[in-house]
Amino acid sequence: MPKLLGVLESQKQLGGASYPPTLERLTELTGDTLAVTSKALTTKEAKARVLLSRAAGGKKKKQPAPSATLVLLAEDLEAIAQSDRLLEVQLQSARTADARAVDLAQLPKGLVSPLGRAFKAALEQRIAESRLPRTIGALTGKKPLFFFLEDALLPAAAAPARPAATAADGAARHTVSDGAARRSALDGPGSSAQSSAGSSAQSSPGAPAISFADRFDAAFSSLDRASGRLNYVTLHALRAALPDIPRETFDNELGALRRQRRYSLDPSDGRHHQMAEAEREAGIMEAGNLLVYVARRDDA
Repeated sequence: MPKLLGVLESQKQLGGASYPPTLERLTELTGDTLAVTSKALTTKEAKARVLLSRAAGGKKKKQPAPSATLVLLAEDLEAIAQSDRLLEVQLQSARTADARAVDLAQLPKGLVSPLGRAFKAALEQRIAESRLPRTIGALTGKKPLFFFLEDALLPAAAAPARPAATAADGAARHTVSDGAARRSALDGPGSSAQSSAGSSAQSSPGAPAISFADRFDAAFSSLDRASGRLNYVTLHALRAALPDIPRETFDNELGALRRQRRYSLDPSDGRHHQMAEAEREAGIMEAGNLLVYVARRDDA
C-alpha cells in the first residue's frame, strides 16, 4: 500500500494526463501483476485513501477493463469529476464502432455512485459554459451528444467562402479567388491541382517551416490513437516518427515543450525488464531514472 500511494502521489505531481492513472498503468508503474495490485486496492487501508472510478463486479458480472478504470486519491474526487482526463476515458469506453457520439446520460455509466453524480453535474456545467477539451466536441440540445473530433466528418481546413462582392449597379462582382475558381472550372479537371501545386511551389521559399512542436504534436497524436488513447507513447516511437531530427536537437526541443508544461516524461518503472534494447536506448536519463514514456499534459 505505501508503494501504491507513493506512485499515485508522484503521478499527481506530474499532473495532466498522468493523473489519475488507469489501473493498467498503475500496475505497470508498481511493477506488480494486475492481480496483486487489484488485491492491494481492496484492503481496508486502501478503501479509506484510494478510489477506483469503476467498481469491481461480482463473480458472475463482467469486470471493468483495467484500461478504463482510473485510480485516484479519494480526496481528489471533485477535481477529477471535472477533469478532461475522466471525460476522455469515459467517452473512449462508451463509444462503439456504430455509435461514435455518446449521450450525456450514458457517459457516467459504470462509474461508482459518488463520482458518477459529480461527473454528470460537471458535464452539464461544461455544456452551459461551452467548455470542452481540444479533442472533444458536443452537440447541444435536449440530449447533448459528445464525440471525439477525429470521429467527426469536418470540412477541410481552409478559409471560409466569402459572398461575392457587389458592384454599385447591384451586379455580382467576382473576387480574385472567385476568378481563380472560374478559370479552374474552365481549364479542366486537372487544372485545379496544377494551379494549387504551382501556387504552393511559388510560396514555399517564403513560407515558414513547420516547427518541431507542430510535428511532435502530430506524431504524438497519431501514435497515441494507434495505441488506444492511453496517452503514453514511447520516446523510441516518437524518434522513429521524426527520423530527420538529430537526437540532440530532438532532446533540446522536447525539453522546451516540457518547460512549457505541454508534455511530461515517465520512467520505465515496472516495465523496464520487458522493453527492447532499442526502446531503452531511446530513453533520457535524468536523476538516475530512465525516462522512456511521453504523456501529453492538459494543464498547460
